[in-house]
Amino acid sequence: MKSRTSMAALGMTLALSGLTPLAAAAQDPMAAQHRHCEREFERTSEALGDAFARRDLNRFMAGFAEDAVQVNSLGQVLNGKPAITAFYRAVMANEYVFKRTLLAQTISQCSSAVVVDRIEFTIPSAGITLHAIDVANWARVRGQWRLSADTTTPIAKP
Repeated sequence: MKSRTSMAALGMTLALSGLTPLAAAAQDPMAAQHRHCEREFERTSEALGDAFARRDLNRFMAGFAEDAVQVNSLGQVLNGKPAITAFYRAVMANEYVFKRTLLAQTISQCSSAVVVDRIEFTIPSAGITLHAIDVANWARVRGQWRLSADTTTPIAKP
């Protein structure tokens, strides 16, 4: 009886071990899809930061959703792309230096993402430097990543 149980256990182990590669194979396409989505998101997010650094308003605003909300470092809430565009048009009228350091990034099921950056924004001619934490919420809309909400919170100078 004991050997029959041992043989049954061995048989089950061998049968289930054959399923392990199938389970791994099923996960590989999902992992590959997530990596593809992650790379696509990172390119989009980097392009937005680059457009801001280069003061390219049109390219920068192309990343925003029409109903986006922006809370700037002064605590002003800007609702919708036209209000956000007007704000950044005024910002980009100045010469500035922008530095962004990624602190955290989470992508959820290739449908939404959150990015937390430490930013340094300097207007040399005015002697102004802003150190802040920026939290950007993204949504994937019709196959395109769009910035849906962005909050910039000033922090003490490091």
